[in-house]
Amino acid sequence: VQYDTGALMGFRKSSAKPKTGPPPPVEDEESPTVRMRNLGYTYATSETRHPKKKEDKHAILSFESVVTKELCTAALIADGHNGDAAATVAQEFLLHAISARLDRADEASIHAACTEAFGELHERCLKANPLSGSTVTVCLVNATRREVTCANVGDTFAILVPNMSEFGDKPVTLSTSHRMMDNPEEMERVKGLAGVEVKQGTNALGKPFGDLRAWPGGLAVVRGVGDGDCGAVVSCVPSCKTVQLPPMGCSVVLASDGVWDSLRYSAAASIIRKACLKKKGTPATWPGVLATAKEVVGAAISKAGLMDDTTATVLYCPSMPEFEEMDMDSSKHAKDLWEGSVEFMDDETDKAPKYGAGGIINES
Repeated sequence: VQYDTGALMGFRKSSAKPKTGPPPPVEDEESPTVRMRNLGYTYATSETRHPKKKEDKHAILSFESVVTKELCTAALIADGHNGDAAATVAQEFLLHAISARLDRADEASIHAACTEAFGELHERCLKANPLSGSTVTVCLVNATRREVTCANVGDTFAILVPNMSEFGDKPVTLSTSHRMMDNPEEMERVKGLAGVEVKQGTNALGKPFGDLRAWPGGLAVVRGVGDGDCGAVVSCVPSCKTVQLPPMGCSVVLASDGVWDSLRYSAAASIIRKACLKKKGTPATWPGVLATAKEVVGAAISKAGLMDDTTATVLYCPSMPEFEEMDMDSSKHAKDLWEGSVEFMDDETDKAPKYGAGGIINES
């Protein structure tokens, strides 16, 4: 057999026709997705699945409110357990259910729509697989009002990292942990249920071990969807919080506990800040949002290995156009006013994570 070594080594062109796939779809310039991107709102998700779990799910949807035509993007991460059935239902159903309920996209309407949609999601999960369950976190960015709303059940956490924040600054807390050991209100709610016992699990020696859990069912995180075997222990009512986007822009980060069990919230915020400083312009003008999401996931895995499905979504929100035109004193005043209106994370929440110290990211 004789070979054309010149073609094999790249010296001559091969006569074989290159393989071509279908052309990329033409984007509708009037679609909410393209319009959000043209305004500078960009997003990306990175995930690394544990080979024995594969229960994290994520989704993103851009849409307009039905009547008032407010432009929005919503992102979801669902961290399933006992199989991926509940998380898959959340991925396929929830964002569309919320958007369809929003005639207006003001704070009260979003909170009501999320509460109703989470309730319907819970019922659908019980029908799909009564033993499967999931945490769910949704972050909805309203570009028209420059607001972000977080609705969550469970411990899939979300934070906001302002642009122009300094090394060591804490992020803004968006979500609420419904792990009983972190949430006294949830602890009291569960303890007040008839026939429910709150205690630790046991190790191989029969000794108490790990988080406090509610029995029957053994849940440590007591808000979620699904988990039909746990009865009234499970609440599907989401905690909802709306904050104004900072005038200088920000990144909203939501991630599963595969990230937060290995990485401090402040360390993730440092990754975001460092990524913004390394690039010219903003993440809206360079392909850095996906790279930043990958960095968050990679940093978590590097701290403790791949302990769980590890998923992070980064939503980049640009600065107000007026902010770019302000002089130094005016921009500082606008920044200070916004900082006084939000709740930054405290040291107790930003404690060392479950696996290791969680790292401090060098921003130099």
